[in-house]
Amino acid sequence: MSPRRLAGLVVLALSAGAAPAHAAVPDAIRVGGPSAPSDSKVAIVASARPLVGRAFTVRDAGGRLVLAGRLRAVRGTPAPWAHAAAADLSRVRAPGRYVVRVGGVRSRPWVVQADVREAAVRRLLRVFAVNADGTEPNPVYGPAHLNDAIVRGGPYDGQRFDLTGGWRDAGDFLKFAQTTGWAVSYLHLAAQLDPGNADALRLTAAVGERWLLKAHPRPGLFVGIVGDARDHETGFRDPAADDADTRQGVGIRYAYPTVSTEVLGEAAAGLAWAAADTTGPARDVFLAAAREWYEQARATNAKIRPTDPNLSDFYPDSYIHDDLAFAADALWRATGEARYLDEAAEQIRAGDVNELYGGIVVGAPRPLVGADLCGGLGRPAAPDPAIRELACHDVQVELADIRNLTARTAFGSPGIFTFGWIQDNGGRGVAAAAAARAGQAPDGLRIAAGARDYMLGRNPWGLSFVVGPAAVEAHDPHHSAYLKGSPRRLLDGAVVGGVATPRDLAGQDPPIRLSRTPARRYDTRRLVYEDVRSDYVTSEVGLAYSAAALLLAGSL
Repeated sequence: MSPRRLAGLVVLALSAGAAPAHAAVPDAIRVGGPSAPSDSKVAIVASARPLVGRAFTVRDAGGRLVLAGRLRAVRGTPAPWAHAAAADLSRVRAPGRYVVRVGGVRSRPWVVQADVREAAVRRLLRVFAVNADGTEPNPVYGPAHLNDAIVRGGPYDGQRFDLTGGWRDAGDFLKFAQTTGWAVSYLHLAAQLDPGNADALRLTAAVGERWLLKAHPRPGLFVGIVGDARDHETGFRDPAADDADTRQGVGIRYAYPTVSTEVLGEAAAGLAWAAADTTGPARDVFLAAAREWYEQARATNAKIRPTDPNLSDFYPDSYIHDDLAFAADALWRATGEARYLDEAAEQIRAGDVNELYGGIVVGAPRPLVGADLCGGLGRPAAPDPAIRELACHDVQVELADIRNLTARTAFGSPGIFTFGWIQDNGGRGVAAAAAARAGQAPDGLRIAAGARDYMLGRNPWGLSFVVGPAAVEAHDPHHSAYLKGSPRRLLDGAVVGGVATPRDLAGQDPPIRLSRTPARRYDTRRLVYEDVRSDYVTSEVGLAYSAAALLLAGSL
């Protein structure tokens, strides 16, 4: 395994190049779902010849005709096909399984179910238990990494602190304050939007919260990472065996302090959202810790990259204002103190939304800040009219970007196609749904449903980027769970990286070479995907991936 790099990749040529656009591929109908009865439902018919205006039919599991219509034009590239058209199935509202037909081409079943949101959230939650570390309950692994950790660098260098527990970040065993903060925040925001699963979401978030409290064991000591390249690159193994491993940095792992504003801000946000969702003494503990992480983030006010040779910049991000705004917003929600609301607005004004890499893919949660303060995430909008107007304007700017991104491809993903696309797809889908709830976007829920459907199969490959037993789901994820049995069973509901670009694979060290799988015929010169364990760009499981997908499901 090599370090994950989400931006600034070196452009190299792949020896196994992606298939050219418009290659000879069979006509196909790509569908998403499962969907709620009221969701937007659009199937994409991809073909060698233009089909706009042709008839389509929808039949239920018994073969009964339930809908007939005409294909309409759709924006965006149809690659790898020459043409694409859309069949609007939104009038199909009764729960059941439905098949779309155009001429002799038929889709796989599109499922409509009444409890789709609740079922999706419960399924997507499972991976958090599988990635639980230390003595936190884990259905697959025994206790692991019970020696965490010895501080590496700074005034506490060489001292050991209890940093056991928390979540392993992805298919590897590192633990990050940054992604733990993201996940805790998203879980609490999802709980606000999905009351039926709120208890389960908050109980899951508690694993990350307990670890974030440990990650600030002394004044001035904020741990950003536990583990490093020596742990990351030693290959698949049972984490429970690590404690007996004599290799440096594996059996006894290192903890690396951070003063990076983005890391501190994301941890502060997670703790503050936990405080906003908690009462009693626990709230006071979360709030005190959140304030300390936040004040350190403000004091640093800079992006600081790792200097230790054993560390990579796993989640690079050039922006800090969004992280500070996210933390300030959460602290305002937790305390009601006007100071934090003013500071959230200050950070929104300090950053330029048009310069952001976008979405939430590299830790840029600005769309969530605007959505929350505009009243789109389940809480009332900011009471200050000027701040509310600022936030809602931010939502509109982000929404314009989302619409443009969604229209790039006929299949309709709002995410930026790069390493970690799945997280951006979920984050922008959440922002679109929030804009709809805030009264800012009549098309917001349609865009959000499209983001979900692209993730679940309405994409060129016709494959879901969620691990599971179904034929179209991911079967070979980059995760050590395969050592314990069938990964499609043990990791059911986990989310993999999904779509990437050839340069994302070529920019890894060493470059990743695509395998010869049947799905490769749907690759283009710009986009690739493979369900292959060795390809950690497209197939690695990630907490931030799952958390963004889970929040998207809760938003719908």
